[in-house]
Amino acid sequence: MRPSSIAHISFWTVALTAFVLTSVPRIYQLAGANLIHFSGPFHSTDNFLFFDTKQPGASEKLLELFDSIPPSESVVIFTRNDDRRSPFIGMMIAYLAWPHPVRVVDVTERPSSNAGGSDFPAPSICIFCRVPPPPSFRGGEDLGETVKIFKASKIAGR
Repeated sequence: MRPSSIAHISFWTVALTAFVLTSVPRIYQLAGANLIHFSGPFHSTDNFLFFDTKQPGASEKLLELFDSIPPSESVVIFTRNDDRRSPFIGMMIAYLAWPHPVRVVDVTERPSSNAGGSDFPAPSICIFCRVPPPPSFRGGEDLGETVKIFKASKIAGR
C-alpha cells in the first residue's frame, strides 16, 4: 500500500471515530428527553382547536355536544371567508359533527336563491366560528375565545 493511501484511510478513520464519539452521547441525551409517547385519540384536532380557541380538550367537548342530539338532527356552522382561520375551524368542527347533517354558511357571501331550500332540516345546533352571533342570540356556550355554540332548544325557549 502506498503511504498516501494509508494516510488517507487513517485520516477518515480518525474523523469518523471522532464524529461518532462526539455525536452518540448528544443523540442519546436528546432521544431520552423526547421520548415518543401516546398522545391520545384527538391529538390533531385538539391541537388545531386549541391554537384558535385556547380551550384544552375541545374535541371531546364538541363530541359530547353532538352526542347529546340524535344523528338525524342538523348542525349549522357560521364562518367568514375573509378570516383564514374561521373556515378551517368550521370544517374541523363539521368533521367532528359526523354523522349529523352539517351546513357551513359563509356570512360574507350573499345568499343564493336556493339557500333556504327545504332539503336541509332546521338546525338543532348553531355554531359561530370567529363570527359574532346575532344580538338576538343570548346565552349560548363559549368554546374558548372564538367559538360560540347555541342549541336550538335554548334559543326557542327564551
